Amino acid sequence: MLVYGMITRALGCRGQASDVGLNRSKRIVSLKVTLCKEGKQIGELDVLSAVEIGRRDKTDRTVTIPSKYVSSEGGDRWVIADLDSPRVPRKACSIEVVGDQRVRVSNIHASNRDLWIEDDGQRLQIMPGITLEESLPIAVILPEGFRLDLHWEHALDSELMDVEVGVSGLEERVNSLLGYSSGMSFLSGDPTGISSGMTMFGGEQEASLLSVITGVISALQEPIELAHSRKYFMEIARGIIRQLKMDRVEIVFWRDEEWVFDKDYRFLRKGSGREHAIPSRHLLDRVRASKQMGIHPDEADEVPSESQLGVQLAIASPILDFSSPDSPLIGVLYADRPSGSINDSIGKDELHFIALLTAATAMRLGGLKKQRELTTYQQFFSPKVVESLVDRGEEFLDGRDTEVSVLFCDLRGFSKATDTMEAKEAMRWLSDTLSELSQTVLEADGVLVDYVGDELFAMWGAPETTPSHAFSAATTALTMLGLRKVLNERYSGKIKFGIDFGIGLCTGMARVGNTGSKQKFKYGPMGRTVNLGSRIQGLTKQWKVSALMSRSTAECLPHDMPKRRLCTAQVVGLEGTVDLYQLMTEDEADEDLVRRYEEGLQLFERGKDFRETARVFGELVQKYPLDGPSLNMLVRAVNELVHPSEVFNPVWKATTK
Repeated sequence: MLVYGMITRALGCRGQASDVGLNRSKRIVSLKVTLCKEGKQIGELDVLSAVEIGRRDKTDRTVTIPSKYVSSEGGDRWVIADLDSPRVPRKACSIEVVGDQRVRVSNIHASNRDLWIEDDGQRLQIMPGITLEESLPIAVILPEGFRLDLHWEHALDSELMDVEVGVSGLEERVNSLLGYSSGMSFLSGDPTGISSGMTMFGGEQEASLLSVITGVISALQEPIELAHSRKYFMEIARGIIRQLKMDRVEIVFWRDEEWVFDKDYRFLRKGSGREHAIPSRHLLDRVRASKQMGIHPDEADEVPSESQLGVQLAIASPILDFSSPDSPLIGVLYADRPSGSINDSIGKDELHFIALLTAATAMRLGGLKKQRELTTYQQFFSPKVVESLVDRGEEFLDGRDTEVSVLFCDLRGFSKATDTMEAKEAMRWLSDTLSELSQTVLEADGVLVDYVGDELFAMWGAPETTPSHAFSAATTALTMLGLRKVLNERYSGKIKFGIDFGIGLCTGMARVGNTGSKQKFKYGPMGRTVNLGSRIQGLTKQWKVSALMSRSTAECLPHDMPKRRLCTAQVVGLEGTVDLYQLMTEDEADEDLVRRYEEGLQLFERGKDFRETARVFGELVQKYPLDGPSLNMLVRAVNELVHPSEVFNPVWKATTK
């Protein structure tokens, strides 16, 4: 019971083990935040609950930088930069202690995207309004060379006593591994140096159960991001080798319907000489089939397999993914002793010990998997969609046929600009622009499907079914077009031409699901609707407009949303035709232009009076010289006058994608 309580406490199991009470002589004191600028430490702060971090501005009282105080808005605030650091927002981020040795880092600025979490050399961007929950240690990277290093300030417990643990969750998992029935419990029994590769650890010294558990607890308290590291498994293996007198401990993974033996997860007692021994496949397969702990020798094994020869005792315990409904097998925790060992049997305590470590490992790996998935989802989905995903599980993303609206947005002139810009500056411009465009998608609860060069691909209508997906896509397109002024001002002097976008919208049925691979997640749609949307985006250049959409999208929009029908078109590579509509901004919307253009288009499509058609569009070109569609239709009408078609067809045929 003591062993179970200590491990459960180390795991910090919420929902798996409840009502945990533990008296300790020393406890974690606080969250320590170290402030550095350009690699030099300039300040430290102890955080007990939460703190807001940012730059001083003119409304703040005079303070020495860095300085922590209670702001006029209430709450603790740490001013880390002065007015001479304008890129550091006044409200840059907040850090909150949430228990279980975890913190929440939030980007509380409305538009700043220069905020990152760094963990083990890997960086993850925190977009405005996004909160990430992390285990420590991590670093928070801010603009202008500022860095916050976060770690726990604590002392190790000098003694442990009076452990009381609710056993409603983890006990069931351990019982399952041991194969106990519902009426039995592993708690009903009597309570009671390795080499890895070329590196040697310890020798044959005896170790008390308490010292072994202390080492295991230390491993379990590693940040969850490190749960799959050799350091974590090495401490688990050390405990098994010492306490159970095993010669070998190995983690054997089950991947792609086969056993994977990785020497980095093979741990040997010093001097065992068993570097080339192979785990018993017969035992591994038996455990995989039953999902319960297996032991060799077993009464069911009449004749030992070849890999079991020379093995006196072997234990294999399944590592299951408890986060999935059917608890699939991740791998097996395997340990054995050779023939001739002094210890020739295994008791209940040893079985319980293995089961506890296996369950703990599974829980940690499950947490790591879920955290990685959520981190991935936050890159593609809005907080609202991520919340639905957490509530409804991964089946929320299962493939299905549904109606969606897709948006393709191309950054005009990027290739041209890169010819005159340094590579670093060009990439910064592209990243900044795509970040701004991406934020408009997430704020409208859309899905960021993909980036293809300087083009963004987004979708509405899945995974959540939303009747107004076409309207959301159209309003997002208009928001994107509104960003042109902001970006042109931001890059004034750096880019010699005006930044513009080409946006294509299409609504229709699509097959939606994870269209990526095991290596890269990519949730999005496939089918004609997607292909047509991409083609429509390409036609914006030929029609000299910023946003085009299909009739299927236009008909879903409010009547008073500015738009005009341009033509019936046949696009490259797709059968059939599509009615093209221009989605117009407020500056482009002109009732007289829309009305007169429709008159000229109807004249042209009747094909009976091209002279009158040319006159209508000629007047429009004179009045609206920058209107590309009027010029296109004038050219088409004049061509029919000069070179009449043998059989007139009003459908405009695109020559390129």
